[in-house]
Amino acid sequence: MKQDDIDRFIERNLKNFSVNSTGWNEIIRQMLFEFAIGGWNLDNDVFGQEKLGELRCHTYSENPDLNTVIKNITNKYLILSAETCEICGSEGKKRYGDLWEATLCLNHYLDQKISIEIDDERNIKIRKKAIINIREIVKVEVEDDLQKLQLYTKEKTFSFSSYEPNYYLLLKILPRELFPLDMQKNITNLFMNLQYCEICGYKAVHKECCLRCYNEPWNDSKPFIEDYGVKENYIKNCQIDIFIDEDDFEKCFKCDRSFEKSPDHQILFEYHDLREYEKLHF
Repeated sequence: MKQDDIDRFIERNLKNFSVNSTGWNEIIRQMLFEFAIGGWNLDNDVFGQEKLGELRCHTYSENPDLNTVIKNITNKYLILSAETCEICGSEGKKRYGDLWEATLCLNHYLDQKISIEIDDERNIKIRKKAIINIREIVKVEVEDDLQKLQLYTKEKTFSFSSYEPNYYLLLKILPRELFPLDMQKNITNLFMNLQYCEICGYKAVHKECCLRCYNEPWNDSKPFIEDYGVKENYIKNCQIDIFIDEDDFEKCFKCDRSFEKSPDHQILFEYHDLREYEKLHF
């Protein structure tokens, strides 16, 4: 098989893949090369797409032996795509937003992630650009769990969610009279009744969940006792999770100013705890 024939096959079919950017181009080329050496007819096109942060290619052959080869190839590159940034091609991982799922490196994840900023003049900013001033808002709608907001001006609507840093800061400073009457008291009660989290140290515990680290406070229920034995072990494990930050949550939320932090917060885990945790999980 001539190299030129393989190259033409690859370049012809590269455009048949519906993906978000060019970061997967190299692994698509590699996959098409394996198609060629695996016995695929180079006159036949191959199609694929990005779906849920993975490279999907549902090509089928009526030849059962070739079909097995193709299935092995496509499965291999589906797995590889979930470890490769869709934008730049560097090492990535699955990332999740409010309405999206993608495989991105940390830098491009942070670029995609919306971070709410509120300046001294009460401008709401996204990526350092003012999009609305709080004085322009005429109405606010909020979901029952208080985790999504819709802000209305006379001309535009803006949506925010608790996935975004400083969301709860925004919820706190918005004038209560802009909210429906039945939600005003709920919002006030939320901020009045927050408790300090023994895990992350922020005053963010609401209804048995921390709104900052999303861990449950310790309780003496059977599942907690079976998994951790005592409260100290549970807090240590949760704190190590936060420190390791495998999903990069803390990196995204390092700018969050929604909750005050206790000056008396204690880190319970020590070096040997961290090493034991890493041996067990990695």
